[in-house]
Amino acid sequence: MSAEENIEQLQPPEFKFLRINGIAGNFYNSNGKHDTILIYGIGAPRVPDNGDLPDAPIILKRGVDVFVPDYIGYGRSDGDFTPDNCIRTFTILFEEFTSGCVGKNSYESLSMPLKYNRIIYVGRSLGGTYIPILPRFDQRIKELAIFCPVVDSKNCGAVDGEETNEQFIKSMEEDGYYHLYRGVLNPIWIRHLENMDNLSPMENIKFLQNAKLFIGHGMKDEIVGYQHSQEYFEKLLKEFPDKKEQFTFKIYPDGRHDKSTTNPAISDFLDWLNIK
Repeated sequence: MSAEENIEQLQPPEFKFLRINGIAGNFYNSNGKHDTILIYGIGAPRVPDNGDLPDAPIILKRGVDVFVPDYIGYGRSDGDFTPDNCIRTFTILFEEFTSGCVGKNSYESLSMPLKYNRIIYVGRSLGGTYIPILPRFDQRIKELAIFCPVVDSKNCGAVDGEETNEQFIKSMEEDGYYHLYRGVLNPIWIRHLENMDNLSPMENIKFLQNAKLFIGHGMKDEIVGYQHSQEYFEKLLKEFPDKKEQFTFKIYPDGRHDKSTTNPAISDFLDWLNIK
């Protein structure tokens, strides 16, 4: 299947709301038992996924299940929204899906056993900050993709017209998103956005020595400039000159900060992993 596949012909995806070890999210399944799941970290600020993930039909058509979590401290998940808890959201789910867990939905009196042999990750926008540093915390996590990612947040705004950290925090506060992201107005977030907590992808490249990472970015992205991804990719190749086959960077000339980038990118990523 190519990046040109026509998603308009795909049916709206089936999904279930589940909670797994205090982490809430939507589980998409393409009517069958599969051994691979894709955990998808969305961007911010926005409301939690409500079964409307634009890339879900493409992923499901490849026989891969999808789980879109509410980060710990965000939306329907327990806890406080911190950078550390964004990371823990993904590492906890890796452990749960690897060992075997039960996703529960009290409203529907549903208990769903879930266990997978292969777990892959995608991070979009802010989600792309945390996906590429996961191997630092668990070296078993190896198959990764980031789309329109924030890989160098302290330099957000360096590209003319793109969103700044100040605009991000202002929206959280003035548009009321802080009710969903419980703790985002804490000063730790300013430190994080200024790359002062050693959690920037730019500062954690060395942990990707055994990982595969696909980077996709739209050239017309006005929220996060593609130049940051390009710089990050160049830094990756410099760090691992003998492992260039583990990393790829694709620019989408007409892509913006939306599905015009992520739709073709998810298809290209799955092709790259040879998931047909």
